[in-house]
Amino acid sequence: MADNDLETLMSARTVLVEVRQNWIKAIAAGYKQGETETAIKSLLDVQQALDVVDHVTEELEELEELEELAEAEDE
Repeated sequence: MADNDLETLMSARTVLVEVRQNWIKAIAAGYKQGETETAIKSLLDVQQALDVVDHVTEELEELEELEELAEAEDE
């Protein structure tokens, strides 16, 4: 199950990185009142989502390591 969860997280991360890049391109295209501010806010929201995905991934990997250690001790 954890492997499936990691795959889901990695897929979500891939999509978020692509979305982030698109917002960066929108900002780089030049200032457009209202649109640029929206792009900046959206970029920050996407980055926050990426940070959450990275954090959850780390937690899941740590949990897997602990489960492996527990299984090894049981043997």
